[in-house]
Amino acid sequence: MMGSMLGDLPSFDPHNFSQLRPSDPSNPSKVVPTTYRPTHSRTSPPPDQGSNHNKLL
Repeated sequence: MMGSMLGDLPSFDPHNFSQLRPSDPSNPSKVVPTTYRPTHSRTSPPPDQGSNHNKLL
């Protein structure tokens, strides 16, 4: 049943993912690192939250 639901969703459709991917196979490879960059930036904020805990104590 779950499989059917996923198939109904266009976002989960593998065809949609193909469209998102550029025609050039080299492009996607370069896009991966770019997407990782923002994730690293998000890792910086966590340390700040830790400091807040110290203040609470």
